[in-house]
Amino acid sequence: MPVATNQTKPKESVTSHEDVIAKIKQTNAAAAASKTDTSLNEFEKLQNSLLEESKRIEKWWQEPRWKGIQRPYSAMDIAKKRGNFPETIKYPSSVMSEKLFKTLEKHFEDKTVSMTFGAMDPVQITQMAKYLDTIYVSGWQCSSTASTSNEPGPDLADYPMDTVPNKVEHLFKAQQFHNRRQYEERSNATSLEELEKMGPEIDYLTPIVADADAGHGGLTAVFKLTKMFIERGAAGIHMEDQTSTNKKCGHMSGRCVIPVQEHINRLVTIRMCSDIMNSSLIIVARTDSEEATLLSSTIDKRDHYFIIGATNEKILEDEGTFVEFMDECIANKDDLQAKETYWNDKAGLKLFNEAFADAVEKDDNIKDKQNIIDEFNAKVGPYDGKSIYEMQAICKQLIGHTIFFDWDICRVREGLYRYKGGTKCSIMRAREFSKYADLVWMESNLPDYEQAREFAEGIHDLNPNKWMAYNLSPSFNWNKAMSIDDQETFIKRLGLLGYNWQFITLAGLHTTALAIDQFSKNFIKHGMKSYAQDIQQQEIAQGVDIVKHQKWSGAEYIDGILRLAQGGVSATAAMGQGVTETQFQAER
Repeated sequence: MPVATNQTKPKESVTSHEDVIAKIKQTNAAAAASKTDTSLNEFEKLQNSLLEESKRIEKWWQEPRWKGIQRPYSAMDIAKKRGNFPETIKYPSSVMSEKLFKTLEKHFEDKTVSMTFGAMDPVQITQMAKYLDTIYVSGWQCSSTASTSNEPGPDLADYPMDTVPNKVEHLFKAQQFHNRRQYEERSNATSLEELEKMGPEIDYLTPIVADADAGHGGLTAVFKLTKMFIERGAAGIHMEDQTSTNKKCGHMSGRCVIPVQEHINRLVTIRMCSDIMNSSLIIVARTDSEEATLLSSTIDKRDHYFIIGATNEKILEDEGTFVEFMDECIANKDDLQAKETYWNDKAGLKLFNEAFADAVEKDDNIKDKQNIIDEFNAKVGPYDGKSIYEMQAICKQLIGHTIFFDWDICRVREGLYRYKGGTKCSIMRAREFSKYADLVWMESNLPDYEQAREFAEGIHDLNPNKWMAYNLSPSFNWNKAMSIDDQETFIKRLGLLGYNWQFITLAGLHTTALAIDQFSKNFIKHGMKSYAQDIQQQEIAQGVDIVKHQKWSGAEYIDGILRLAQGGVSATAAMGQGVTETQFQAER
């Protein structure tokens, strides 16, 4: 269960219920002479309607579902943006969001895990539903296999913004269809014995969590994207703190994050959109800062500890700024990698705390060097949010002067600042994001249990009940990372730390690739034997329902619809006499 904290109070500028009532009375009195009773009653009716709606929203926000979630806006703000469509309307995705919340809540309480993987199509989700309690939809997978532009590509989020919502809709409609198909089949049972022969009911309505990448643009794009996900069936979405223009797969190089507050604004926008739509959408806040090397802006002081600057003040005189130096190298057709390394080394690129420690070590007038360094680090840490100006002031207080530190002259050619992420940086960011999201997630470069434990402890030190997600990425070389025994227990061990939702982003893609590669190779060698023995016979032996693919596709269900439409008889029934699936009758 997320941490129990009270809903953040609206800012003083936000209109309260009492203010609205007072305003109504004042307006009534002032307008009585010039307004007709009808127009005055219309005004009263509108204001009273807003009051009632805002009270309903406030009551909704007091439910346990929202403990620990902050909103920097009021219920009245949301009421005014909802329109007057009946408030009882609820999107099917919101029902799934509530189901997902209860699923994750139970796992967190039991220290167990909802484990899943990225699904590509209805075949995969119907088979997954027998065993797994959530479904994942990967942006990487969609980028390479399902872009609405029909142009595949790597995970750079350059596909149309409706790509992943489209895949969610594809899968969600399939889930609902197979739910209806199964329900009718079980409803037609004439006895308990016949029902039991069908086996246990499969819960095809498995909540979907989808990849929203970095929002595909500014806050209006984030709002529209969230709306699409809610309308198309997503129970939850995750969004990362990379720039939307430079977004990369979380396991590529050149990752650039945005300022802390900028991503908080995205998370607030997602929540605001879901509130307006009366949705309980689950939000997963992902940070890619663990291996980030770039930052789009220095505006947020919470990032200042992690920004890299030049410490050699002669670099400007000797070589110029990094951009000036590299432009000249490009014109001269120099070895750019070697020249970049040369400039970086000469500039003395460091974090401010590293630059301070070096300055202390080099100053012969400072006697108690380690104590001075320790005192600085006690006042300036990764979670303190000290600005560069505050750090320089502490520096001057301790050693009598400021030090040269310039993060502008080393900016890269795209105008981005240099950044040194890491686990502590991810903890800092996830702590800030956790106030607005249901789960937090640190994207990492290795499946490192000790790193995962450090992150979990960093989050739970402030928020003991915060849920966490973990990407069991196929980008990791698992056999190099850990032993087979550790592979088997890894998910469970993470679950004990509080990672109650874990997923293999691209397992659907990789299992499909392996299966098709194996079958294609065997098919060309052994012909129909490879299909009959390796595929069909295995489906029968293992009870895979899709062996009767006509039935799986809903042919019997659609026949029933046709019969209803035609008075109970259909000469064109798909599953009538002559259907080849009777050949499998003995295998039922």
